[in-house]
Parts: sequence; C-alpha cells; structure tokens
Amino acid sequence: MSIATAEIRRRAIDAYKMGKGSQADIASSYRVDLRTFSAWALSFQRNRSRQRARPGGCKSLEKAVDPRGGQT
Repeated sequence: MSIATAEIRRRAIDAYKMGKGSQADIASSYRVDLRTFSAWALSFQRNRSRQRARPGGCKSLEKAVDPRGGQT
C-alpha cells in the first residue's frame, strides 16, 4: 500500500459518512490499511474534520531530555 493522499482520505471519509459500507469495506476499496482508516474515522468523529491528526507517539516510552543535555 502506498501513502494515502489528502484526496483519498477525503473521499474515504465522505463514503463512510454516507454509509457506503463498513470501515473494512471502505478501507479495502480505497486501498488503505484498516487500522489507518479506523484512525481517520475516529479522528473525524472526535473533531468533525478530515484533516490529518498530529503525529504523536507513546510519550510514556520516550525519555524526556533536558535542553541542557541531561535526562529528566
């Protein structure tokens, strides 16, 4: 699978909003991973936006670094 464009994301979310299938059906028809589409749908439901969510990560696994060079 390739990286989904903003246009594909928009079209997929629009199809989901119109009830054109399950998340699995729509993910498959737009050739995106189901986990990716599920994240888009969840983001849309929370924000009512098709914009890409900010990349995050698991903050609990990241070590905080003091700007002076030490770890906190």
